[in-house]
Amino acid sequence: MTLGSFFLGLALMIIGFLCVRKTDALLRYFGDISEVFGLINAQWISWKVFGVALMIVGFMVAFGLLQAFLILTIGRLFNFSV
Repeated sequence: MTLGSFFLGLALMIIGFLCVRKTDALLRYFGDISEVFGLINAQWISWKVFGVALMIVGFMVAFGLLQAFLILTIGRLFNFSV
């Protein structure tokens, strides 16, 4: 874990929190993010799910857990090991 990865993870967590907290403003400025995923009428929930996912990824980046998580989940699919 480096100091740069910690601050990157912290920034991702803050952006994710703002996506959850300021959903109304994001809908006004950027529109419906669920159109990208092909969902219909999932405006609020799509921004909130995106924000929570961003916070989880930011936490894993900040504390150096992202690589271990990816090896344990996707790595087994492609037969990678530590």
